[in-house]
Amino acid sequence: MNEKYIEHDTLVDEFCTLAKIEGIPLNEKKVADYIRRYLEPLDIRIVERSIPVDGSKSGNILCIPQETDPKKPLIFLAAHMDTVRSTGNLNPVIKDGAITSDGTTILGADNRAGVAALLYTLRIARAKKLPLHNVIVLFTVAEEIGMIGARNIDLADFPSIERIFVFDCSRRPGIFIQHCFGCLKFKVTVLGKPAHAGVNPEKGVNAIAIAAAIINSLEQGRLEDEATFNVGSIHGGEATNVVSSEVVFDGEIRGPSMEIIEKHLDNLKETASSIATRHYGEIQIDTTLAFAPYYIDPASNHYKAAESILRKAGLKPTPIRYTGGSDANAFNAKGIPSINFGIGAQQPHSNEEFILIEDLVKTTELTLSAAVKFDN
Repeated sequence: MNEKYIEHDTLVDEFCTLAKIEGIPLNEKKVADYIRRYLEPLDIRIVERSIPVDGSKSGNILCIPQETDPKKPLIFLAAHMDTVRSTGNLNPVIKDGAITSDGTTILGADNRAGVAALLYTLRIARAKKLPLHNVIVLFTVAEEIGMIGARNIDLADFPSIERIFVFDCSRRPGIFIQHCFGCLKFKVTVLGKPAHAGVNPEKGVNAIAIAAAIINSLEQGRLEDEATFNVGSIHGGEATNVVSSEVVFDGEIRGPSMEIIEKHLDNLKETASSIATRHYGEIQIDTTLAFAPYYIDPASNHYKAAESILRKAGLKPTPIRYTGGSDANAFNAKGIPSINFGIGAQQPHSNEEFILIEDLVKTTELTLSAAVKFDN
């Protein structure tokens, strides 16, 4: 157990300081600047990798200890700097062993708890002269809007990355995501034919009616093979006296494998095409893979390494299936074995978000176990 290295009040203060820094997606510069200042006395090299996205204020931040040899097998430890909504007006409240906001903002424990734990780990390792593994700490940008930082990071100059441990799951410490679902987003454009709705409606083809028929024919929610299907937005039409000529609806399909996702996409295409043709309309379907699914084999070295660091932190390894994506999905898609660990940022993205202090401490014990060469 590594709790002896953690001063609880200091860790809580550092987390709260981080959580209050404004850093919505693509605007993480203030967080990156804080990280630079924090690590400046620790003989850790900071490398910023810009991303090819207009308007981005910061790139991904790589923190490379002096003793790390990039040519040897590497372990990356990662968290993302952005919060889904602003924490600029955050007022942290500490009560009954938990940290919350005052109810007017999110807390930002997703993912500032992961960032705080990793920074604390690097500082304590230096202060206590603890030997590090061959490790690099990575802080990504824009995770909350599609893992943009992780998708766009170039790690070609680190050819020997053995694994990446991501500290970002809202479940409590001890839990890790062995099997993560993938998510495909779709946009369906339904094309009809405009006409005057009061004078000659029979000459028109109503795109709204076609879209309604398509949506009504699609099973939504949780499906029998554990996939989920959801139409999330719809817009179109011009005026009450015009037969609608165009409607667009958007949604997503999540599933445990690409085969299952593609099965439901095929059903969407067939259903939409059949109904549109029957009503003399047309459809266009555009898709984007938001994140691919991944599965970590229990026999793999990566899985065993995850179990090992959890046990060293005094935690019972608990693998789960999970439907929410993270940077781990993007890294696995690049062929780098990656696992996302629970950090206890509960009810994320809401004003009711909270983290138990014991979970913040346990997460830091876990990052210490991942970074430091302990004898046990």
